[in-house]
Amino acid sequence: MLFKIFKNNTFFIIPYLFVLLILIPVIVIYSKPEIHLWINRHNADFFDWFFKHITFLGDGLFIIFPAIFLLFISLRHFVLLVTAYFSTGIFVQLLKRLLFQDVVRPAKFFEGTSLHLVDGVNQLSGRSFPSGHATTAFALFLCLALIIPNRKLKFLCFILAVLVAFSRVYLSQHFLIDIYTGSIIGCIGAVGFYDLFYRDDRKWHSWTIQNIYKYDNQV
Repeated sequence: MLFKIFKNNTFFIIPYLFVLLILIPVIVIYSKPEIHLWINRHNADFFDWFFKHITFLGDGLFIIFPAIFLLFISLRHFVLLVTAYFSTGIFVQLLKRLLFQDVVRPAKFFEGTSLHLVDGVNQLSGRSFPSGHATTAFALFLCLALIIPNRKLKFLCFILAVLVAFSRVYLSQHFLIDIYTGSIIGCIGAVGFYDLFYRDDRKWHSWTIQNIYKYDNQV
């Protein structure tokens, strides 16, 4: 099943694995403050505007829109998305609060220095590791890539996941290692639940919200 998932989703998985690999030496050689300061120096007004807005695709409320859409296509797609999204999100929040509650965010870490901060962004201070936005973004967009047959749209899902994750670093809400780890958690959750829900076919798998409504009326 895992080989089939990889084979059918190379336009998401291969570029993602490539990014993970090329970032390993960066993370090993340089400290997270050094990496963050280098990224922070490369800013522009357009990027300030762009990443300030695209970061909302990783917010918890955004899932409402694709989830409702999937309800009209397949109940199994809906269950996959919601389960992977919220399970990985809850897991990350537990890590933040139980194991890494003292890890501060860049704005707090570099407090008192000339760090570039984007106007209008509420700078958080604690529980930086791992990134919740990166986790939910990769869980969301990989789930969509897994159920979308079009290869170009799969690659678009990868690009959107990367942009949302990187926005957290650009906005100084997270360090690179935070989004790196968060993306892995999100992908593991998406693939794991896809493997669970798509191993076999059951009657409810092909249901939509219309089927559920008709079934309730018949009962």
